[in-house]
Amino acid sequence: MNANPYKDGERLTKVETRLENIEVAVARMEEKMDKWHGNYISRVEMNELLRSRDERIERIEQERLANKQLYPGWINILIAFAALLVAWFHNK
Repeated sequence: MNANPYKDGERLTKVETRLENIEVAVARMEEKMDKWHGNYISRVEMNELLRSRDERIERIEQERLANKQLYPGWINILIAFAALLVAWFHNK
């Protein structure tokens, strides 16, 4: 048995102080977790974002391919225009 009852009270005060500090730390962690969960994107939302991004990329690739297919036509028009200019200046 302890001969000094004040020592038990002192130890109890230290334990209570540590417990209060732990409670404050846990409360701060809970607040941080709530903020983190508020900013968290769910898997369903992320899948939707990625799917729409993939669709946009596919559409851009198709447009780019369609534009590449127009190059020969534009080259033919330029050649015809150049031939027209040459013929016009040659006849003068």
